[in-house]
Amino acid sequence: MLAIACTMQAHAQNVAINADGALPDPNAALDIKSSNKGILIPRISMSARLALPSTKGLMVYDTVYNSFWYNTGAGWRAIAPESYDGYWSRKGEINTHDSGFFIGTRDLAPFVIKVNDSLSGRIDADMRNLFLGYKAGISSSTMISQGARDSGNYPSLTAIGHSALYSNTTGSWNTATGREALYLNTEGSGNTATGYNALYSNKSGSNTATGIRSMYYNTTGQSNAAHGSYSLTSNTTGSYNAALGHQALDNNATGDFNTAVGMNSMYHNTTGSYNTGIGYGAGGGNSSGTANTFIGANTATFGVYTNSTAIGNGAQITASNKIRLGNSAVTVIEGQVPFTTPSDGRFKYDVKEDVRGLDFILQLRPVTYRFDVGRFDAQHGNPQEAKGNTNANYALQAAYNDASLIRRSGFIAQEVEKAAKASGYDFSGIITPKTEQEHYSLSYESFVVPLVKAVQEQQKTIDAQNKTIAGLQQQLDEIKQLLQHTK
Repeated sequence: MLAIACTMQAHAQNVAINADGALPDPNAALDIKSSNKGILIPRISMSARLALPSTKGLMVYDTVYNSFWYNTGAGWRAIAPESYDGYWSRKGEINTHDSGFFIGTRDLAPFVIKVNDSLSGRIDADMRNLFLGYKAGISSSTMISQGARDSGNYPSLTAIGHSALYSNTTGSWNTATGREALYLNTEGSGNTATGYNALYSNKSGSNTATGIRSMYYNTTGQSNAAHGSYSLTSNTTGSYNAALGHQALDNNATGDFNTAVGMNSMYHNTTGSYNTGIGYGAGGGNSSGTANTFIGANTATFGVYTNSTAIGNGAQITASNKIRLGNSAVTVIEGQVPFTTPSDGRFKYDVKEDVRGLDFILQLRPVTYRFDVGRFDAQHGNPQEAKGNTNANYALQAAYNDASLIRRSGFIAQEVEKAAKASGYDFSGIITPKTEQEHYSLSYESFVVPLVKAVQEQQKTIDAQNKTIAGLQQQLDEIKQLLQHTK
């Protein structure tokens, strides 16, 4: 039996609706109590709701939107709506084109996203700053004051990821994507960091880093580009470097103007500058050498050299100002035309005719021989060109075996050096080693010059002999004529 209890007071009236006859709560105008029933407010259609006079506080249930609505005195608002113009449902929306739907604010206040009451994202005015992720760009709030917005001085930052751009203060035009990307950056501008810890320590500008911990230690280095996990990781102050590939230029610290393309290319470079490495492991061993070029997988050097070039798989630099083509397994270097050397008299000076001919050539010992190509490459560091690739190892070993079987013709460099010294000839065709890591080399085309000199000397001797023979022949002819007259 439903009981309705009323309490009349001087200034108020309380109504209780219950089944036990309890008096209403003195602070409630209407006190409804039930253990197994609810309250049912008017259920009307959307059109009926919109036809009601605007009455502040009025509430109904809209049967079209299936949601509760209340009137603010200036219009209707939904309570936890499923769909309503100007509100987004947690279940998503349909037919939103040109409908005015949006998520955000209607003033210059940032749109803030929180998880567990901790900052997880913020989109600033004019969409020029985007921060998504726990504490992403957290210190950037000092840059987006009302005055900055009014003056149009937008920092233009994008941070996506846990603590990305965490320390940024006055840096502008930065983009950080990934956990702790550009974490310590404060004033550096124009940087792009993509990947966990990318450009973590950065303080400068115009750097681009893509990949896990790429350019992690960079502080004041600028205008670097690193693409690949752990690329340019150790770079601190080096600038104008370009690294493409996993661990490319990984150990570079202060070197400038280096270019590395390929996994582990220029991996050991630390202070060297103006170097270029293209290929897997290209430039291996180079740490402080400068102006060197390495083209090919595992091209390498194991010294500090300058202005040298290694081209081809496993080619190694062993001296400065030297170009090496291929490893020792190469058996043919071919070109449609021969190599040439500049030979313009306008640029030659201190010209002397002191070339040795026969006295040098006659001391040479032409020989045939086989060359231990595997031992030769091993002495210079054995770069293991095909490391980890069994098929490539077999192919390389087969090439070494074939090259070792070739019987070659030539000279022994040490004997050529001895002959040159004995004849007093400063012969440019022999390259002597300056360190234990270097080796003797011969330029066989340089032998053409002393050979020409030897031919000229022989011809001079022949001409003198011919002149002597001609004189003797003339005397013999005169004797014959005298004998004929005496008969």
